[in-house]
Amino acid sequence: MSPANLSKTSPSLEEIYKPIRTYLPQVEERILEILATPNELSSEVIRYFFKSKGKFLRPALVLFGSLLGSDIPESAFLTAAALEIFHSATLIHDDIIDSAYLRRNLPTVNTKWNPQVAVLVGDYLHDKAIGAIFDTKSDQVIAAFLKTAGVVCDGEILELKEKNNFNLKEETYLTIIERKTAALLATCLESGAVLSGLDMERVLALNRFGIYFGMAFQIMDDCLDFMGKENEFGKTLGADLQAGVLTLPLIRLIQLLDEKGKAEVFSKVKSGLSHTQLGDLVLLLEEYGALNYSIEKANEFTERASLELAIFPDSPVRQSLEALLQYVIKRNR
Repeated sequence: MSPANLSKTSPSLEEIYKPIRTYLPQVEERILEILATPNELSSEVIRYFFKSKGKFLRPALVLFGSLLGSDIPESAFLTAAALEIFHSATLIHDDIIDSAYLRRNLPTVNTKWNPQVAVLVGDYLHDKAIGAIFDTKSDQVIAAFLKTAGVVCDGEILELKEKNNFNLKEETYLTIIERKTAALLATCLESGAVLSGLDMERVLALNRFGIYFGMAFQIMDDCLDFMGKENEFGKTLGADLQAGVLTLPLIRLIQLLDEKGKAEVFSKVKSGLSHTQLGDLVLLLEEYGALNYSIEKANEFTERASLELAIFPDSPVRQSLEALLQYVIKRNR
């Protein structure tokens, strides 16, 4: 598959979300209820951040996990809202750490206001998410969330530790993205399944699906950081690298370059990549097959995820989860 020419026949999220489409507005309502505050500044920032709600992937996974059981209990809507709020808190904090200026095609909270406001609003979201999870009164869901929240933070710390490490190993990168991204996606599916009464064998299969899907999702996100279109991707292209975060395409490229080539790349990155230099780097990634290597690695994870669905009978929800695996590889945003 040519990285510059990814298939446009990817299923759309609108098609994939068909079994849960009518339920998503209820999740949005719960989010606004949970975050309601008389504080005018907090309200303004919250309305601003959530007016562009992104893919709503985490709530969707909670609902999919729940529908694979009997139905969607009220506690699943609460959980879906809480996990989206928690994810939003991590995004706001990420943007501060990375000095990012664009998120979902809008200026980031730290850009529109300032880092102090962004830190505090992120903390507020984090705390409200915890409160909502406890309101589910499900010991399993509470335990899964608290464990995952720690894992996500640990992944962020590990990524911070490895910033500007041009000797970063692929294995360490995979550990970082499993903790930072995949763990939460797995918890979304697991929580929905638990709340609708699925047996443990199926709950664990969905957890593993979430891990593998999450690994593929983040690898492709990291590829799009180099080869996406900024207006479609909704984030600043090359932002990870500008922030000193090395991802799989560059890790692979560095493995393949000779010492002179490595020195040239290090020099460009450390001096701050201009638009032209980023373009040159993308050409190098394509020339050495580093983007194709990364896409194939993502494909391997989607194949492993697909195997976990074999335990479920055919249904619209299972078909949607299978379609998500196609979407993640072929998406452009």
